[in-house]
Amino acid sequence: MKGFQRIIFWSIVGTYLVILAGSIVRGTGSGLGCPDWPHCFGKWVPPMDISELPANYKEVYKIAGKTIADFDPFKTWTEYINRLLGVVLGIFIVILFGMSFKIKQYERNIPWFCGGLLFLIMIQGGVGALVVSTHLKPFLITIHMFLAILLLFGLLYLRKYCKDLEDTAIVQKVDSKGLLISRILVWTTFAQVLMGTQVRQQVDHYMRDLNSATHETIIGELGAIFYIHRSFSLVILGLFLYLLAYFHRTRFNRAAFFTALLAFMCVMGNIVTGITLNYFHFPANAQPPHLFFGVMTLGLLYSLSLHLRGTLLED
Repeated sequence: MKGFQRIIFWSIVGTYLVILAGSIVRGTGSGLGCPDWPHCFGKWVPPMDISELPANYKEVYKIAGKTIADFDPFKTWTEYINRLLGVVLGIFIVILFGMSFKIKQYERNIPWFCGGLLFLIMIQGGVGALVVSTHLKPFLITIHMFLAILLLFGLLYLRKYCKDLEDTAIVQKVDSKGLLISRILVWTTFAQVLMGTQVRQQVDHYMRDLNSATHETIIGELGAIFYIHRSFSLVILGLFLYLLAYFHRTRFNRAAFFTALLAFMCVMGNIVTGITLNYFHFPANAQPPHLFFGVMTLGLLYSLSLHLRGTLLED
């Protein structure tokens, strides 16, 4: 069981890294750094210099009838590293699925659950291929993010479930009020992250597809969802302050308080990077931490809600 839990842990770390790498790819405009899939410019290891490509490479590797941009080794390797991390994560999930049969005596449904995670990451890989082949269709990128968060939730749930299997003698007390607030925060933060991907979709649409805006004028082009997304952060901030005050007042669960505090720090990081994006013309280096702080907040909140509901073995 210990080895199985270690693979779960590294799968969670891998999921965070893949999400971070994906946000860097999108923030730096490196999504088409590798114009084909699963190869990159027809190779398993991409080129370092334009001299390694044919003279007509723009025509050879055009996507959806559109000629690709000039070769940029930074963007190519940024996308390639993102793919490599995805492959490593996939290997972890395959190992997890294989190991699940060895611990079937603890819980017979674990192989089914791990099989579901494996199926999910296979779909994720397929969506990733579609993102490239459709010239970075924004709604597919949003689906790509949605599936990554579902995978993260599944791994966090599996980790907590396995811990409960080992601690069957310990029945945790359920904090009903704290659980309710944390669940509300999970769903509101999830909605906030998805709204953020929609805002980014609008940014891509106006700046890349229509060429009707620049970094300086993009705010004026964005629709109502941008203002809802921006204002919604105040709702989440208020809920966090209420949750922290509740934990501090009841002194029931100090571990829960510090988990919530860590999530709150991620929210503050998210707000700071959001302000930077809003008032400094969407700088590329602020986009990856903005998304990553949001996903980190989600992961911590979901772990907190699993902790507060007590044992999962009664589900």
